[in-house]
Amino acid sequence: MRDRLYRKALILAVMVLFVGASVVPSLSSAKIMENNILSFSHSAPMVYSPTPDWISNNPHYSTGAALADLDQDGWLDLIVADGNDMAMGRVNVYYNNGDGTFPTTANWQSDDLAYNGHLDVADVNGDGWPDVAVSYLGTSNSFGPIARLYLNNEGVLSSLADWQSEVIGNSFGVDFGDINNDGRPDLAVATGWSYSPQHFYHNYIYLNIDGTLESSASWESDDLFNYQGVLWVDADNDGWMDLAFIGTGQETKIYHNLGGMLETTASWHTSDSSTQDGIMLTVGNATLDGIPDLFATDNTQLGGSGLFKQYTGLEDGFFETTYSWSYYGGYGSAVALADVNGDKKLDLATGSWWGHTDIFINDGSGLPTSPSWSSGGTSVVEKIVFGNVGPTLCERTRTEYFYPDGNCKLFHLLHQPIQRILNVYRDDVLIEPSEYTYSREHGWITVSNAPTQSIKVVYNYSRSIDMVVSNWDSNIGNYLYYNQILDADLDCDGSLSWSNITPGEIVEGSFEVLNIGDPGLELDWEIVSYPNWGTWTFSPESGEGLTPEDGSVIVNVEVIAPYERNNEFLGEIKVVNQEDPDDYCIIQSSLVTTGPNLECDGSLIWTNVKPGAKVNGNFIVKNIGESGSLLDWKVESNPDWGDWTFTPQSGYDITPEDEAVTVEVSVIAPEQGETEFTGDVKVVNKENPDDFEIIGVSLKTPRSRNLHNPLFLRFLEHFPNAFPVIRLLLGV
Repeated sequence: MRDRLYRKALILAVMVLFVGASVVPSLSSAKIMENNILSFSHSAPMVYSPTPDWISNNPHYSTGAALADLDQDGWLDLIVADGNDMAMGRVNVYYNNGDGTFPTTANWQSDDLAYNGHLDVADVNGDGWPDVAVSYLGTSNSFGPIARLYLNNEGVLSSLADWQSEVIGNSFGVDFGDINNDGRPDLAVATGWSYSPQHFYHNYIYLNIDGTLESSASWESDDLFNYQGVLWVDADNDGWMDLAFIGTGQETKIYHNLGGMLETTASWHTSDSSTQDGIMLTVGNATLDGIPDLFATDNTQLGGSGLFKQYTGLEDGFFETTYSWSYYGGYGSAVALADVNGDKKLDLATGSWWGHTDIFINDGSGLPTSPSWSSGGTSVVEKIVFGNVGPTLCERTRTEYFYPDGNCKLFHLLHQPIQRILNVYRDDVLIEPSEYTYSREHGWITVSNAPTQSIKVVYNYSRSIDMVVSNWDSNIGNYLYYNQILDADLDCDGSLSWSNITPGEIVEGSFEVLNIGDPGLELDWEIVSYPNWGTWTFSPESGEGLTPEDGSVIVNVEVIAPYERNNEFLGEIKVVNQEDPDDYCIIQSSLVTTGPNLECDGSLIWTNVKPGAKVNGNFIVKNIGESGSLLDWKVESNPDWGDWTFTPQSGYDITPEDEAVTVEVSVIAPEQGETEFTGDVKVVNKENPDDFEIIGVSLKTPRSRNLHNPLFLRFLEHFPNAFPVIRLLLGV
């Protein structure tokens, strides 16, 4: 404990001298906050006030924090774990007063004391009430069970832990996930002590067996590292959660989940952070490409770079091994993602020891190089949590459907974070809380059994997300910042996504426009911008006098796809409140065109064919798509005259690298003479009926050569061996 205390005290002293501020005793943490305010230029948008709207009045070495509706009254409550490695503390709950405010002192505390680290929330026993797991950091010479669980007894946590791990040591991070997709939350624990003398441990997962965490860990890592943060993430989009760890003196690592069995040695790692002092990870689709991106902290205290880092997700799974975006935070300690300004793009929040809480607003082209918003004062930030606390409960209910995809039981919701899940239906049947688990912070859900028809998830989310910051400062409380976007009247729901579209094809979609303002308030809205690719038509494209009581307006969209094949087009539609341009919403749009994979070459032309005669020909079929693509084709139709045979008539898994397929064609000509027969042979891509080729066909039977002279014909009958050449020409 002394090691870390001395380090932090020395750092604090240096920073106090640097800013020329003196620490003056005061009666409230609010006064201390006032004295610590620094000059800072805040850039738009001003989503939060630079000073907190609420400060807790029982300061301690607060570390772990989460928002959850513990008492199921429809309002998010705040859970905070005190202690860190400085002084034993309690687990605290600040129950929402039901009006969007918290009491200044915790109205529930655990009876036990511990060097508490970070915490996480999930319904472990499946009774519909969220439970709380807490890590035990300890000190260099003080150790405890690395994780403890407090069950929720219909709104009140147990005063003492109901479960604790059998491993005694140091731990800073815990995270609930679902390793085996059984709909039950399993607990992962990050272990280690990074200060001298270092302590190394394996890292652990405790499986949830029918609503109870197992007494000893079923999984432990083969390696021994000082990990501080742990995060469940489906890194390769295979429907199974992988496990990421970050720590001191080694790369960030991910242990791959192989169908419910987690590898014990990490197969993926970064390549630029071997000396980092990493504390926390978070994940979300910040690049708007449908692929999650990984964000990490780094702290300079033990030799790290001090950078907050983004590792961009890759289409074929996992992440780039070097960061694509960074920002220097010094003693970086916390990262979190949320759409703070309601434009349907995830923004990044960062926090540092004795630093500002910063927010980087995502404009769709990437995160900015400097903060879009910063807190007015500094604190030792440990955790940043987002959710709509109040005072105005700007919640909306959304229903999402997920359809069968093999045995997939892991699904990601459109919004991150969410407020809460209300109900889950499998194949239109309501399932119990014991049959699913979810992450409020990261917006995923797993179910115990895969659907045969659909999974229906009904949940609450908010466009006005408030921010909570837990502070290690023993003389400064924890902070709550209310989101300033409270007067929004306009809201939109839906997205536009089309794939496998032929260039020039007309596609259709729709989204909703709503008035979420006060009852009776009228809203005038209009579409002011849309993507510059394709040809767009909206019906309607504006509206007047929309009230909350009217419900939603359906905007029907028609797009003529761009005339470019094998391309992905991204963009957004902006809808604004005509009375308030700052009140707007964004509809994300994407369209993927496909080029023809199928190409045929050749022609079928026959002349001077005797009626009833058999003729032969051929054409070739080949795949001209992207390398590695597979083509399944067939002859779909041929002319209705004659008797046709194709060899082969279809084919499978043709690649561009394969030789072209030669299709042999034979036709028995019609019996009708002196006629030209025409038509088409149609060859189609079996996976895409709009990808087809037409081969023109022509067959001519000769003119009749009869002389229509009965006397001459009777003469030939009497002399069968006479005039052989004439006989041949006449066909006699």
